[in-house]
This record gives sequence, C-alpha cells and structure tokens, in this order.
Amino acid sequence: METIVAVYIVAIALLICLSAFFSMSETAFTSVNEIKLKKMENDGDKRAARALRIMNDYDKFLTTILIGNNLVNIAGTSIATTMFAILLGAETGALASTIAMTLLLLTFGEITPKSFAKKNPEKICIQICGIIHWIILIFTPLSWLFTKLAKLVSGNEDSSTITEDELEVMIDEIQSDGVLEKSEGELIKSAMRLDDISVSEIYVPRVDIVAVDVDSSEDELENIITASGFSRIPVYEGTIDNIIGVIYAKTFFTNTIMDVPFTIRDIIMPVKYIPDTISVAQCLSDLQRSKIHMAVVLDSYGGTRGIVTLEDMLEELVGEIWDESDAISQDVCAESGGKYLVKGSANINDVMETIGVHFDPEDYEESSVTGFIMYKLERAPTKGDQIVLDNITITVISVKGRRVIDCEMMINDNQL
Repeated sequence: METIVAVYIVAIALLICLSAFFSMSETAFTSVNEIKLKKMENDGDKRAARALRIMNDYDKFLTTILIGNNLVNIAGTSIATTMFAILLGAETGALASTIAMTLLLLTFGEITPKSFAKKNPEKICIQICGIIHWIILIFTPLSWLFTKLAKLVSGNEDSSTITEDELEVMIDEIQSDGVLEKSEGELIKSAMRLDDISVSEIYVPRVDIVAVDVDSSEDELENIITASGFSRIPVYEGTIDNIIGVIYAKTFFTNTIMDVPFTIRDIIMPVKYIPDTISVAQCLSDLQRSKIHMAVVLDSYGGTRGIVTLEDMLEELVGEIWDESDAISQDVCAESGGKYLVKGSANINDVMETIGVHFDPEDYEESSVTGFIMYKLERAPTKGDQIVLDNITITVISVKGRRVIDCEMMINDNQL
C-alpha cells in the first residue's frame, strides 16, 4: 500500500506542477506587452515572433489553456480523493482531499505562478511559447469545439478596435508609470487631435491680416515689414479677397542691401489656397509637401477668410511659440474671485476648457469669443454689454469698431 500511496503522491505533485504551468501561461500571455514583443521580433528574436503568432489567435490559446488546466485539476483532485480514501476511509478521505487539494492548488497551482508571471510576462512568454505551440496543436479538436460553442453563446461581435479616447487613457497610464514624461504624453495627445481641429479654429482672421497691395512702392512695403515685424507679408491685387502671393522680408531686404532693382511683382512667392473646412493635420501635410509656410483660408464664396501659417499649426502641437520681439499676451488671465480676463480673439471652446466650465455653444458654429458674444447679443457689441449663461457671466470690457478686444468672464456662484 505504501508503494501505491507514493505513486499517488508523485502523480498529484506532477499534476499540480502542470496546473501551475497552465496558470502561469495564462497570466503571462494576458499581461504581456505586445509592443515589447514586436520590438524583440524586430531585433531578430524568433521566439518573440512565435509568441506573437500565439497572441494573434488569443481565443484558441485561452481555450486550450483552460481545457488543460481543468483536466489536470480534476485529475489531481480525483487521485487525491482515492488516496485519502485508502488512508482514512471514504467519508473522512473525501473531506481531507477537498481541504488539502484546495490549499495546494490555490497556493502552488494558481496564486504563486500567476504572481510570478505577472512580474515577468515577456520573459516567460518567449521561454514557454514553444511548449504552448505544441499543446495548442494537441488540443486543437477540443479547443475548436469549445470556441464554436462560446461564440454561439456570446455572439460574434468584435470589439478589438481602440478608440482615440481609449488610446489617450492608455497614454495617461504609460505616463503615470514613468515611461513617458508629461510633456511627451501631451505632445502625443496633441498630435492625435490635429485631425479633429479645422483651420477655421486657428487662422488669423481677415481683419487682422497685415498685407500689401501689389502696386505699392518699395518704401510702403518696407514700412509695413518694419512696423509688423513679420517675416512674410501677403500680397493682394485690388482687394484682400484676391491674395496673389507672399513676400519674404529676407528677400526684400537682401535685394535692398545689394541695391538690386526690383518691384513687388518681381519678388512675389506662391501661396496655397485652402477651404476653411480642412483639418490642421491635412493642411500641415500639404504645406510640408509644397514647402510653403503660409496658406490663404477661403470662405464658401472664394473670398479671403483669413491666413494660416506653419507656426500657427505647430502651436497646436507644442503650445504658443514666442519670438524674441513678441509681446507675450495670454488669451486667458486668471484674476481673483473666479474672474478671468479673456481676449475677444480667443477660441471660445479653448477658453471654457481652460476655465474648467461646461460650455454649450447652442447653434453657434464659429469659434471666437467675439463671434459668440455677437451671436448672443444679435448685434455688434459695445462696452459694458453682459451675457449671463448658466454657469458663467461674460462682460465686454473694451471694443474696437465692431470687435471685442477684452472681456471679463466670471464663474457664477452656483459653480464655485
């Protein structure tokens, strides 16, 4: 009898080891970072490539592991019940077997191997992928049957596609783990949002365009370049709706210093024309391909709505870019008592996001603070005009012509 008991003990120990292997495999392949495996594959690791092939059919892998794990657990429990029945009798042996196998399987077959696999998923995956490959082949008929039954019960929906919002959450998680710096994470998220931002949200509006008539004199052009400080000046013929090109300040001053005779028409460079519905990402790509730094934004009638530069688009990625000569001016400045000083030219959506209040644009389709105030007032704004929304009050502080220069936004008491 002692020999039989010894055989039973060895068999139980082997089955618990197999249970630990299956549990470790499940956790390792569930926790593994596929990006790290792909990096290892690109570096020439063939085991990483095999592990990725297993991951590509994860349902089949998981079904195989669960079948194997349940088989060895049932076999181990059955053998233990038989052994304890021989030693202690049928009733007492069944109870002893249940207690002993529960403790052994939980400790050595589940908790310990899964905890180990969680800490070293990539290393374990590439070490055991060869064995897992053959186990999957052996259990293929059974795994095929159970996979079909599972799909029949749960349906055939594929929800593997990752949305942009989910990707942003993943970036936040990677950032919190210290793999990415905060600035790197914000840069990636800004790049993802470029497709969702149209040039109509970032362009320089028509009324703010500094341009020169093609028939102007050299002195007039020099005065405009000097006064504005811009390196590129749009050139129009007749009206600002007919912008025909752009002049580089560098070219103008080079010709002037070298005493080369020229007219404005001689130094005009081409400019791109884009609709106001195009996305920032597409416009950026177009400017890169054409090696042009400025585009004219057209309205639905073909007139000039504004201009957008490469710098304007890069600022959507990295934030405001200030030149040495720029007077730094923020769109939103916080004041005491829940008040904010806001530029009329600022983007109303960005302002509300910065302030941290929910904003309902209603039927307003533009983006500027001035435009929203005019939409609510249904007339040109004047100093002292006030708009009361559910969560914020907007007061016009200064105007120039029909445009709001500055306004004050105060969060209502029920929002503080």
